[in-house]
Amino acid sequence: MRRWLGALLVVPATLAAQAQPGEAALRRGIDLENAAKYREAVVAYREALAQGAVASAILGLERSFGALGQDDSIMPTLDALMRASPRDPTLRGVQLRTLRTLGRDAAARRAFDDWRALDAGDAAPYREYVRLLLTDRRAALADSVLQQAVQARGGAREFATEFADLYATMGRWDAAAAAWREAMLAEPYLDQSAIYSLMGAPTAARDGVRAALGALTAAPPRTPMGASQGVGALPAAVVAALARTRAWLELRWGSPRDAWRVLGVLPPTDSTAQTWVDFADEAQQAGGALAARDALAAAYRVRHDASLAVRAASAAMAGGDAADALRLATDATPALDSTRAAGEALPLRVRALAELARVQEAEQLIAAYGPRVTEPQRRVFARSLAWGWIRAGDVVRARRAAAQGGGEDEDVVSGWLALFDGDLDGARRGLRTAEEKSPEVVTALAFISRARLARAPGIGAAFLALARGDSAQASRAFEQAAESVPDAASFLLGLAARVAVARRDEARALVLWTRIVAQCAASPEAPEADLEWARVLARRGDRDGATARLEHLILTWPDSALVPQARETLERMRAMRDEGQWTDDRGHASGT
Repeated sequence: MRRWLGALLVVPATLAAQAQPGEAALRRGIDLENAAKYREAVVAYREALAQGAVASAILGLERSFGALGQDDSIMPTLDALMRASPRDPTLRGVQLRTLRTLGRDAAARRAFDDWRALDAGDAAPYREYVRLLLTDRRAALADSVLQQAVQARGGAREFATEFADLYATMGRWDAAAAAWREAMLAEPYLDQSAIYSLMGAPTAARDGVRAALGALTAAPPRTPMGASQGVGALPAAVVAALARTRAWLELRWGSPRDAWRVLGVLPPTDSTAQTWVDFADEAQQAGGALAARDALAAAYRVRHDASLAVRAASAAMAGGDAADALRLATDATPALDSTRAAGEALPLRVRALAELARVQEAEQLIAAYGPRVTEPQRRVFARSLAWGWIRAGDVVRARRAAAQGGGEDEDVVSGWLALFDGDLDGARRGLRTAEEKSPEVVTALAFISRARLARAPGIGAAFLALARGDSAQASRAFEQAAESVPDAASFLLGLAARVAVARRDEARALVLWTRIVAQCAASPEAPEADLEWARVLARRGDRDGATARLEHLILTWPDSALVPQARETLERMRAMRDEGQWTDDRGHASGT
C-alpha cells in the first residue's frame, strides 16, 4: 500500500521534471484513477506501457485492476513483460503481490523461489515476500524466510525492519524494539514506522520496549542484530530519531509527561525546536497540555519567537498552571506589537491573574492598555474578573463584575453564580456554554446532569469552597450535600473523596469509599470507589486487603469499564510479589 501511494505522488513529480516515454498517457491514467474511473485508467496505462513506461504503468494497472476486483487480469501482461525482463524488481514485486491477493500461495512461493534464484545475494525478494507473509500474519513462515535471507546475505542487519515487524507480529515486543533501534542506526527516518509497529505493545510489555530502545544517555543494550554503538558515537539524527520514537510511543500510551521527559533531553538546536513544536501539537490533541507547555517553552528559548511563548502560556492555562501562564505571556509581551500584545498576550495575563485571585492586578493591567482594549474585550475581561473575585471569596464583587460583563443568563460566570446560589436550572443554562471544559466545569456539569432538582441550596457552599481553594471545607460540604440530593448522592460522596485525596487525607477518603460501596452499590461511583480503595491499601502495604477489594470489584461489577484496570493492578501486584519487590518491615508485601 505504501508503494502504491508513493507511486501516485512520485510519478507526477518525476514527469514534471523531465519528459518520459508515455508521459501523456501516464498523466491521463493517474487523473482517471484519482477520479475512480478505473476502466478508463486501465486503457490509459496500457497505452503508456506500449510506449515504454513499464514500471509506472504496471503499478498503475495493479492498482486499477485491484480497485475493479480483477487482479488476475494483469497476469498475461505481467508474464509477457517478465519474459523480456526477468530481473525487473518492480515486475517481480507485482507478481508476488497479485498471486498473494488471488490466494495462490503455492504459486507465490514458486515465484519467490524463482526470483531469488536469479541472484542469491539480492535482498529484494526476501523483503517483498516477508512483508506479504507478515501482512497475512504468517509469522512462522516469515521467520523461516528471514533465516534464509540471513544465510544468503551473511548477516541480519539489512533485514532489521523485517525482523522488527516479525517480532511485533509474534508479540515479542522487546526484540521488535531492539530491531527497530538497529534499523534506525542506519536509517533514522524509520522512526515513524517504528512508532506504528510498537504502539500496540500491551502495558505489561512496555517497559521491555523502553529498555530495548535504549536510554539516550547510556550505552544501548545488545540487540538481536549484534552489538550496537555507544550513544556517544551515535549521529545526532539517530539520537533524535530514537528520542522521537520513545516520545511518540509514550504519547500513544497515554503518558505525555513521560514523553516530554524523553524528548526534552535533545540538544537545543533549530531542528530540535521544530520537533518540540510538532510534539506540542500532538500532546495537546492527546490531552497533555502541560507537556505541550514545556515543549513550546523550550522551543521559545531556542527561537525567541514570541508566538511560541503565547502558545506555551495558552497550554499552561489549559493545564491549570496559571502562574506559569502568567510568566510566559508576560515574557512574550515586549516582543509583540501593541495590537498583538492586546489581542493575544493580554487576555492570557488577565485570565491567569484572575485564576490566581490577583484581581486588582488584573484590573490595573487592563487599565494600562487604555483605548487598545475593545468593548467586546472589556466584557470578556469583566467575566474573567468575576471569576477572580469568586476565587478570592468575594461573591458580591463577582456579581458586580459579571453585571459589567453583560450578566447574560447563558454566561459561564452567571452559571457559576447560579450554582453557588443552589439554582441548578440557572447553572445548567450558563455552564453548558463554556467553550473550554476545564476540570471544574466538567465536574459541575457532571453533577448537574445527575441531579434532577431545580434547586439545591446546600450544594452552593460546597462548590464555592472548592472555587476558593478551601478543600477541607469543600470535602465536608459535598458529603453533607449528598443527603439533600439523593439522585447525585454517590457522585457527591465520590467528589468529597477525590478532594480528600488531593489534600492527602486518605483516612477520610477511605471512610467515604466504604460508604459508597456499602450504600450506593448500584451507582457508577461504586466500582471506582472500590478501585481507589484498593490502591490506597496497596500503597500502605496491605496486599491482602488490596487484593480483596480488587477481587470484589471484578466479581460484583463484571461489566464495569474499570475491570481491566483492576485485573492489571492485580497482575502487577502478583508480579511484584513473585519478583520479591513487595516487602515491608513486617515481612509482608508492600505496594508502590
